[in-house]
Amino acid sequence: MPSILTRLIGGDLAALTADPLGEFVRRSRLGGVVPLKIGVARGHLVSDPALVRHVLLDNIDNYDKHTPAFDAVRVVLGNGMLTSGGSFWKRQRRISQPAFHGESVHHFAPIMSRLASETADAWSRAAAAGEPVDACTDMMKVTLRIVAETLFGDDLAESAAEVNRVFPVILACLAARVSSPIRPPLWLPTATNWRLRPALQSLNSIVEGLIATKRRRLAVRSGPQGGHRDLLTILMLARDAETGEAMGDAQLRDEVMTLMIAGHETTANALSWLWYLLDRHPDEQERLRAEIIAATGGSAPTVDDLPRLPRLKAVIQETLRLYPPVWMFDRRALGPDDLTGTKVARGDLVIFCPYAIHRLPDLWSDPEAFRPERFEAGREEQKNKFAYLPFSAGPRTCIGNSFAMIESQIIVGTLLSRFRARLADPAPITPRPRVTLRTSRPVTLRLEQAPLA
Repeated sequence: MPSILTRLIGGDLAALTADPLGEFVRRSRLGGVVPLKIGVARGHLVSDPALVRHVLLDNIDNYDKHTPAFDAVRVVLGNGMLTSGGSFWKRQRRISQPAFHGESVHHFAPIMSRLASETADAWSRAAAAGEPVDACTDMMKVTLRIVAETLFGDDLAESAAEVNRVFPVILACLAARVSSPIRPPLWLPTATNWRLRPALQSLNSIVEGLIATKRRRLAVRSGPQGGHRDLLTILMLARDAETGEAMGDAQLRDEVMTLMIAGHETTANALSWLWYLLDRHPDEQERLRAEIIAATGGSAPTVDDLPRLPRLKAVIQETLRLYPPVWMFDRRALGPDDLTGTKVARGDLVIFCPYAIHRLPDLWSDPEAFRPERFEAGREEQKNKFAYLPFSAGPRTCIGNSFAMIESQIIVGTLLSRFRARLADPAPITPRPRVTLRTSRPVTLRLEQAPLA
């Protein structure tokens, strides 16, 4: 239920707090641009792909990310690519882009495969003992390990336990900040800040120490040795193609924090939903296992096998349609605009809800149904890039989308090559919209060891 403070602030905030997903879905189906009043702010819910394109691409320079939601996470992420804007964001994007090109991502695939196999080994021990596994927890663990090792290489080993300790605290505090209508500064002694400050200080100390260590090594070596490059090294060595500038330590810190937090929780939540959907559609689980046999002979797939696993990719894409981790995002208007007759004033919020857009009957046939074939080559439903927004769209499309897709395919393919998985509790699981779209309870799986070869 909405808090007393939420009700006092008034407008649409109470309804959107009580049932955000249902309310956004209902309002998005009204068509056009739907007005919203969120406290003193004026908002516009935009669900028409043509207008999504207008704001995120055609008139992108008229909008920034200085919104209450982004301000709430900026206290942790700083001014990284997710939260920054304008010329600074463009510069950061130019410098960072080479780190996420196909060749660079492929370089990290063996790390993904090794850590996915270690997760499979842990699942094997649980299955042998007749114990269930918590897919939500395990997907969080493996994606955090992947992003940490690809960012830092072996240098994080001594601090891994501390990172694992503080990360859940930081994520919980971020969720509390985003869901609260009032976001006090970090120095104010609120209950959330009492938890967040020491956890953030600890993680900052680790990240800043790793940056300093890399700087010293590069100064001695004049570059990485042996052809090995972690993401932090790549970002540190990168130069802006237009100015020749490199990132300073403060900028590197913000980008590292962004990649660590945004780069693992979103993928982990999507994979948790995928295991839920595969339980609801066991025929799809068998189809994927058959596809893996045909592509690999029964082994865990490597990055080179992924082009021969189109159904696996489609299942992940359909999971992202039904349960997009970034279920809602917004922009602030820097100047007036016109959205097909709706006047947008300076300071207004334009709000997008991928969860709702992905359920519009005019865009998706039988939108509540799980149908991975929507994403087979040439299907009409996937041709409008502004109707499918799990990674946003336009120039600010998530820079790590290829990384996340390859990572997801390797993790799921590795686990399916060794197990059949079913929910330990068959009761429905519902979505909980927080910073990302989480499951209402743990996705607890009972495993059958069923190696393909």
